[in-house]
Parts: sequence; structure tokens; C-alpha cells
Amino acid sequence: MREELVALRPIIYSVRNSDVSALEQFQNESLRPIIKMQHDVLVGLVKSQANFDELLQRKGSAHQFHDRVRTFIVKQPGLKHQLIGMIVGMFTLEELAIYAKHATDFNKRISGMICQRIADTYY
Repeated sequence: MREELVALRPIIYSVRNSDVSALEQFQNESLRPIIKMQHDVLVGLVKSQANFDELLQRKGSAHQFHDRVRTFIVKQPGLKHQLIGMIVGMFTLEELAIYAKHATDFNKRISGMICQRIADTYY
């Protein structure tokens, strides 16, 4: 069943570099495709939050809007953990083992990538 989920992931072409750390390799090979695949659901969850429309009305510059989106998500731990869970739930058992060893770092990476996607979607 998990192999079928992996097959559904979009292919993201990135520069293959042997100097990339194992964490960055996991980010590029697992996290990015899953986040892209889950894009509509992630955006839908964030959009359904109270006060999100208010956030959209005061965009400012692209940098300011990205900071506001990050603050909006980080200040709501329940939302942040739901978003991370939507990504972790799409892992294979092998990916889950890798994630478990570096969960704190990967959670930061996942949050950052989701914030960037949300900001890019609405700016």
C-alpha cells in the first residue's frame, strides 16, 4: 500500500549533488514531493482557519507576507502540528525511521516549506 502512495508523488527534478547532506537528500527526495502532492489539502486547512482572511487583506511586501504567514502558523501549535502530521502520514516505514531520528530538524524544514508554499499561493 505504501509503495502505491510513493508512486502517486509528483516527480521533482532537482540538481543531483553528491555533496548534499543526508537531511537535505531526504528533504529533496521525500519531503518536497509529499508537500507538493498535499498542496491543496494544506492550503485548504490553513485557509479554513479563523483570521486567515484578515491576513490576506494586509499582505504588504512579499517578504512581509511570508513572515506573517509563518507567524500565523507558528502561533497556532495545533495547526502547525496538523500540517506536519499531514506530511508525516504520507511516509513509508523507511522514511518514518529516518524522520524519527531527526524529527526536530525535519519539523522545522516541513514548517518552512509549507509556509513558503502558502505565501507563494496567496501573494
